[in-house]
Amino acid sequence: MTAQTCTFRVHIGAGPGAVYAALTDAAALRAWLAEHAEVSLPSGGEGAGVFEFWGRYTPEGERGRQRLLGAEPGRRLAFTWALQGAETEVDITLEPEDGGTLATLTHSGVPPRPSGDSYWVGDLLMLSLANLASYCEGRSIGPRCDFTALGGTEARGSTDIDAPAAEVFASLIEPAQLNRWIATQARVEPEAGGRYDFGWDHGPVKILELEPGRVLAYSWRHSWDDGAGPEATAVRWELEGSQGRTHLTIVHSGFGGDARKTDGYQLGWLEFLASLKRMHEVGAGWRPVEQVAPVS
Repeated sequence: MTAQTCTFRVHIGAGPGAVYAALTDAAALRAWLAEHAEVSLPSGGEGAGVFEFWGRYTPEGERGRQRLLGAEPGRRLAFTWALQGAETEVDITLEPEDGGTLATLTHSGVPPRPSGDSYWVGDLLMLSLANLASYCEGRSIGPRCDFTALGGTEARGSTDIDAPAAEVFASLIEPAQLNRWIATQARVEPEAGGRYDFGWDHGPVKILELEPGRVLAYSWRHSWDDGAGPEATAVRWELEGSQGRTHLTIVHSGFGGDARKTDGYQLGWLEFLASLKRMHEVGAGWRPVEQVAPVS
């Protein structure tokens, strides 16, 4: 299999120095990225150093899978990462932008993106960059993926959003809002049995349940054909509003006994939850984590 390179970027509402500190301080890494972390950078950016993170929020979460390659305060962090049987390399650069920081992450040497029954590390990187941005901006982070709990019979996640339930629900049902954070060309008929479509080659089909401000459920077709039918699974969103905040939960069910097929959805939905949370909390200036270079 040919190794691939992916590049992602995100605008962070904090200066490069603050972002670099969040990337290189062990306590900060434990707050937004990993269960465990240890960092010891060489003085002057030269010589041997330690940069490691591990635990349940890290795939193949044993210690000793990272090796520091370079660290330039306020500008760059690079390290190797043994992942999915390959020696991959992560390079993060920081540049001042619009009063904040443009963080660009390039991940090279990555095994090809799997299909059907496995997670994609790119979803983890986008989720992590969204949480990095929230942490640096002084916001609560979104969900993290517990890789020790994968393999369940359903994908589920939840997050707290600093926005009223009516506004969060609108972002689940209004095409213009859906196109901001998840869809490419959304089509919605807001009634039970009505069309619900992201404009993808898979995904939502029709609305199964609709309770404005509280519940949205729809059927889902997969990108692979496993003989289970075109609408074999269902996605259900539940919203609980209190004092201008919303607790949002998603459950993607109907996978039957094949627990492997939930893994990709589990990580993917957490990444979308983090994106939706930031869209509401940052406001009009929000920009999604963007994949700027196609997989090559």
